[in-house]
Amino acid sequence: MPPNSTVLELNRQDTVDRRSAPEERVEALDRETIAEMSSRELHRMNRDELARVVRASPLPPPRARLEYLDRATLERLAYLARLCCQNRQ
Repeated sequence: MPPNSTVLELNRQDTVDRRSAPEERVEALDRETIAEMSSRELHRMNRDELARVVRASPLPPPRARLEYLDRATLERLAYLARLCCQNRQ
């Protein structure tokens, strides 16, 4: 076993871990950032970004999975998430 094989194995494992980590964890949003978002920023977000905002907020989780909600509903939830974050500051 060459001496660099351990380093290569660790690098390979790190790469696998990063690929399997959900994007929400990699690019986590804090509540202060959500509170400062403008309506225009929220409106321009795609469905995945809106779902990430809702998950990062103090809103209680919706009964349905966010991936299955339509864009208008996700946008309304993101506006509510922003309002909750503003009220908690």
